[in-house]
Amino acid sequence: MNLTRKKIVFSITLILLAVIMVLILGSTGGSEQVFLLNMSSNNKSDNLSNRQVYLGGQPIGVEIKPNGLLIEGILPVVTKEGVETPLSECDIKKGDLLKKINGIEVNNSEDINKIMQTADVNNIQLSLVRNGSLFNSTAKAAKDSISGEYKLGLSVSDATDGIGTLTFIDTKDGRYGALGHPISEVYKKDGTTNVSGFICDANVFSVYKGEKNRAGELVGNLVKEVKLGTIDTNETQGIFGEYTGDTSSLKKINVASHKNVKPGKAQIVTSAFTGKPTYYDIEIIKACKQEKDKPKGILYRVTDERLIKLCGGIVQGMSGSPIVQKGKLVGAVTHVFLADSTKGYGTYIDWMIDK
Repeated sequence: MNLTRKKIVFSITLILLAVIMVLILGSTGGSEQVFLLNMSSNNKSDNLSNRQVYLGGQPIGVEIKPNGLLIEGILPVVTKEGVETPLSECDIKKGDLLKKINGIEVNNSEDINKIMQTADVNNIQLSLVRNGSLFNSTAKAAKDSISGEYKLGLSVSDATDGIGTLTFIDTKDGRYGALGHPISEVYKKDGTTNVSGFICDANVFSVYKGEKNRAGELVGNLVKEVKLGTIDTNETQGIFGEYTGDTSSLKKINVASHKNVKPGKAQIVTSAFTGKPTYYDIEIIKACKQEKDKPKGILYRVTDERLIKLCGGIVQGMSGSPIVQKGKLVGAVTHVFLADSTKGYGTYIDWMIDK
């Protein structure tokens, strides 16, 4: 009898506690939301840790187009009356992006020549972008004494190319990430990160060693006939697009969140010097705490004497080289110290995935 009463009292107590908890939760929806957000964050970290990608490390050629024409310089024009600089009075600078002439889009030098053939040479309307902001300028063309054509005296480029390193290819959708930093010449020139271009095979046939106050460099050429993928995004953490090359010989590797990166031993992966992915030892000096997309998350030092002997540590063209710790991809090489080419920065792989 006493035992039964104790069970009843215990049951009632549990019911009352449950009711009180419901009332408390109902009146403190903010606390519940915080709890759910924390759980969501943890799940994201777990999902990243379960992700698998193809490991990069191979040098690639990069050709990227800036959605317009990059101004490389203002040139004089030799006329019968003497040397003139048609754009001397215009507020046009190197690095500006030329979008239109007389309302017509321009994507190469031929577009400019075609427009100039029928244009009012005393009233040329130029539409340009500087730091993401559109502005207009009016110019007069000058007649070249040799060709007889009217010219603006513009030196322009319709593409930027160079050598970098592939970081990874996502096994789930075939998108790749490379470089770990933007191609600054075209980064957000028109206010967006959207670009066009391609990555291709690259031949590295020499290397300039890094010296104090001078960065070294991989020397090679682009093999444009061997396309490896498209470029559609150029942003703070690198270039991204669809990979169309062969992945059958590439190694798969798990990805680790920045929260798992610790000071200590790690490796850089590159095939620039051996023709195959080779691991070189580094020491992570500092793993910066970051909760959002930022550069320079990993401070490291090259400790592998092989790499130091080959190129002095880190050189231009190695940007994007995977950083591996405890057998997992954690980041990519992005910067080298000019004062000491054995030291540099890397970005966390978190900020490159799903771009």
